[in-house]
Amino acid sequence: MNETVKTALAAWGLQPDEGSLNRLELFAASLLEKNAVQNLVSRNDEPLIWERHILDSLAAAALLRRLLPAGSLVADAGSGAGFPGLVLAAVLPEYNFELLDSRNKRCEFLTWAAAAMGCKNVKVFQRRLGEGGAAAGTKYAAVTERAMGQLENILPQCLNILDKGGFFLAWQSAAQVAQPRPAVEDAQSAARARRLETFAYRLPGEAEDRHIMIFRKS
Repeated sequence: MNETVKTALAAWGLQPDEGSLNRLELFAASLLEKNAVQNLVSRNDEPLIWERHILDSLAAAALLRRLLPAGSLVADAGSGAGFPGLVLAAVLPEYNFELLDSRNKRCEFLTWAAAAMGCKNVKVFQRRLGEGGAAAGTKYAAVTERAMGQLENILPQCLNILDKGGFFLAWQSAAQVAQPRPAVEDAQSAARARRLETFAYRLPGEAEDRHIMIFRKS
């Protein structure tokens, strides 16, 4: 982790301890090792893995600590290469994380990486949202989603697996937040949820804010 990343984390109110930093370093090393054969992230992103992916995932860490009590169960929908779920698990050992992904190869990587990092607060399930299988009946205190698709399509599925009063955190671009989105509002209303806030942050070297939209299930 370089000083640019540490400065950004401090600005967000997050100062990872030595154990958390070590887990993040192990995650980055695991990802780069497997990326050569699994294409987990774009090869062009490899030199920017900390700034573009790990730091972007960590933008939610302070939010979760504000919203949830210790011991809460958090799901990461469509966890892919571990963004944001496995990254957040590395710095939030007080929470339990279930990483959900429909692809077997990605689940194998997540299981291997979590073990390499020593993350004892992580379980991995091969599961598509809206379908049955392991963990299908579980309800969560929070669900995170960073890059699964159109929000109006993902929102009902993620809200459906929340406990009453649970939180859904969705990563969004500046363009997505700025445009009128009646389909999102309709999905939100149908699922009996309300948008609590939109957290804006900026990654190093970028000219526009990114956002995390936070919804609460009523």
